[in-house]
Parts: sequence; structure tokens; C-alpha cells
Amino acid sequence: MGLTIDLVDDDDAVRDSLRALLESGGYNVRDYASGVLYLQRSNEPPGDCMIVDHHMPEMTGLELLESLRANGNKTPAIILTGRYDPSLEPRIAQVNVIALLHKPVDDEQLFDWLDKACGENRAAH
Repeated sequence: MGLTIDLVDDDDAVRDSLRALLESGGYNVRDYASGVLYLQRSNEPPGDCMIVDHHMPEMTGLELLESLRANGNKTPAIILTGRYDPSLEPRIAQVNVIALLHKPVDDEQLFDWLDKACGENRAAH
């Protein structure tokens, strides 16, 4: 059984295309339309790693990760963004983000970072 990726993005088309890409790479994917919905999920354990969109309504990807970290969740995460903001850098470092990738994401680059993120998580178990 493959590793599980928790995908959080408010754009249905992005979620659908990333899900198809990740599943073609052998990953299991659980997707959520917002950070709030991710936080409201049932008692499912976290996935092996996360891909989180930064710019979402209600709660940004960074705010989601800050909330998770404050509650002890250390799941490795990759943040995706369509608009780069240099002020994110210090906050990203504080929540242990593996990579900040810009949309549209290069498929091979995403898989390389997932290998690093999930590999780091496997080593922690």
C-alpha cells in the first residue's frame, strides 16, 4: 500500500488534477477543499505528508500548518502558491515546511519534493 498524501486546496480543478497525478505516482490521496474542512475531519490519523495551497479563503495554508504544529502535528508539508510573497519565508521556516512551490507545479519537481518529505516522515516512525 502506498503512502498517503493529504491534499488541501480550495480549487476543485487543482485538487482533481493533483489527485490524478499523485495517484498515477502510486500515492493514496485524501483531499480537502479548505483548511477548516481538514481540521474538522474525523479522527483519521494524518497522512504521510501534506500538500497545502497557501491562498485559500477562511484560513491560509500557512495558518492551517501553524494550527497543526501548535497541536503537535508534525506531518511534513509542501506549500503551493500562485502568488509569491517574500514575507512568508520566516513563517514558513517556523512551521517546518519542506518546500514552497509555485503554481503551476512541475510534476517531476513535485514528486522529488514528496520523496524528500515522505522519506523524512518514514524516518521519523
